[in-house]
Amino acid sequence: MLVDLERVLNGLGGWLIRADLGLGLLLVVGISMSLSHVFGLFANRLGAREIFWRLLIDALVLASAFLLTSSIDMVLLNLYGSNPVHASAFVDGIASCLLPACFYVCVAAPYIGETIGLVLWVLIHLNVVTFVHVRFDLPWDQALLLTTPGYLLAVLLVALLFRQSWQRGYAMLASELTQP
Repeated sequence: MLVDLERVLNGLGGWLIRADLGLGLLLVVGISMSLSHVFGLFANRLGAREIFWRLLIDALVLASAFLLTSSIDMVLLNLYGSNPVHASAFVDGIASCLLPACFYVCVAAPYIGETIGLVLWVLIHLNVVTFVHVRFDLPWDQALLLTTPGYLLAVLLVALLFRQSWQRGYAMLASELTQP
């Protein structure tokens, strides 16, 4: 039993070493997306330590969400694709497809932030579909069909996280404004 656990942990460690570029990019994307909330956190008059911890937790949750959605894409490719999918190579490739999200901090810009966010999400999905099409030699329609469930889950998870974060921030600000 202990030998099996050690073998599993060694395998996980080897995978993490091979996927270090992809995991690092996922963390950078998570940090960029969480930085889009920094102005709201400043408006709530939070201290530097509180802002740092909230941004760090948001970044880790966002990176985990993207890792989960990438895993869904990888499972679907293993089930329906013709070429074998290696986890570390797939995470590295998918993470490079998320590079437009490094500019997600621009979503905090007034007036055009929502447009920037929409363009970035479309670019991310286009990158993932193109990566799957080229890397696994799949037709465009099949690549689109296999990557859309992961993409929709990513949009849903990010929307839920941001909604919860903004609601918590507005509730905190509202409670401070009602106090004499």
